[in-house]
Amino acid sequence: MNLWSLIGLLLVLFIAWRFVKALGTSIPIMEMLLLIAALQWILGPYLSYFNNYTHYKYYMYVDENTYMSYAVPAFLFFSVIVLFQLPKLDINALQRAVKFAPFAKVLFVIGVSADIGYLYSPPSLLFFLFLLLQFKFVGAILFLFSEDKKSQYFFYGTLGYLFLNALARGLFHDLLLWGVFMFMFWSIKNRPSFRLRIAIITAGIFFAMGIQIIKGSYREIIYDGYKGNKLVLFLSVLEDKVVNEEITESDDQNVNIRLNQGWIISAIMYNVPFKEPFSDGGTIAEAVSASILPRFLDKNKKMAGGQENFERYTGLQLGSHTSMGMSLMGESYANFGVLGGIIFMGVWGLFLAWYWRGIVFFVRKYPLLLFFIPIIYLQVVKAETELVVVLNHLIKSSILIALFLLFASKVFNWRLR
Repeated sequence: MNLWSLIGLLLVLFIAWRFVKALGTSIPIMEMLLLIAALQWILGPYLSYFNNYTHYKYYMYVDENTYMSYAVPAFLFFSVIVLFQLPKLDINALQRAVKFAPFAKVLFVIGVSADIGYLYSPPSLLFFLFLLLQFKFVGAILFLFSEDKKSQYFFYGTLGYLFLNALARGLFHDLLLWGVFMFMFWSIKNRPSFRLRIAIITAGIFFAMGIQIIKGSYREIIYDGYKGNKLVLFLSVLEDKVVNEEITESDDQNVNIRLNQGWIISAIMYNVPFKEPFSDGGTIAEAVSASILPRFLDKNKKMAGGQENFERYTGLQLGSHTSMGMSLMGESYANFGVLGGIIFMGVWGLFLAWYWRGIVFFVRKYPLLLFFIPIIYLQVVKAETELVVVLNHLIKSSILIALFLLFASKVFNWRLR
């Protein structure tokens, strides 16, 4: 283990401690963002180096010292700026927001309606409906804070819905992400002890690892036309893999591959500037433009999905239906190299801290906004997404929520201040 790897692992532990400590006293969205990035940019790559994985594509393309001497300083600079510029969220807003619990039904109905409409809408409305269908989770969280005990069952029922929906589709991303968001609010409501928080998080980690181990086999069966009970199938595959110890070396590698986004960053470092020149801010300018201008004003607007930039800067080919992002860390290097990439990560940290400061300011005036924060940061917390996706979601979701709250105050006569 080299010095940068050691510093990186210590940083992972510190971020994890900050996240756990903040539970119950805040809504640690920014700590969650940093923790996901730390796991995928630092811990995952270190495990790949440590275990010498030899997958034909998903491996580290540069040596440990080369990778860590860029990734760790860049993430350290980014983390320090975010954490030291982070104003504390006033969770007293939650107490003031209890009066909004009756609005939960409206938000829940909007979300479920958008969920149905998403299946039949034209492509031009998909992003709008994608944001609206998240409202059902805001409604579910509001139900948790209702003084009516029966209404609180909607919160736990929504967690059940997430699980069953994940089983039906074979996609577990929403379950894991919204599960963490809802755990944050549950912790505010129930104030669990530090030991209980650790126990729940540990159980969640093992559950997530179990999903990563079995999801390949599970998807193969359901995509092949399985018509039986998917919950029974899920438990059966889980039993075969975990209880009966049929976990293969390939399964172990799949867990680490999912954790490790560093292989993409390392592929960019291997390919740029030797085969592809630095972008010199080109993808950054495209992302800013795409997040501000609607598509009808910019016919050449950058498409989300990341395939074009991924193939260009990693030098690797993706399947026609596969999308992968470079991640902010990889995009920083692709534009500016090692030193410039480290500086840009600091600039990005300043922007995120500034944006969070604005959220905190408006939450003090409009407490209901607190419950919409997970929607605003739904794409931002993901370490694998590139700037065009992050900025587009951050700005468009903020605008939509602001317009909805204005609409609700005028049409539904919701007293929000």
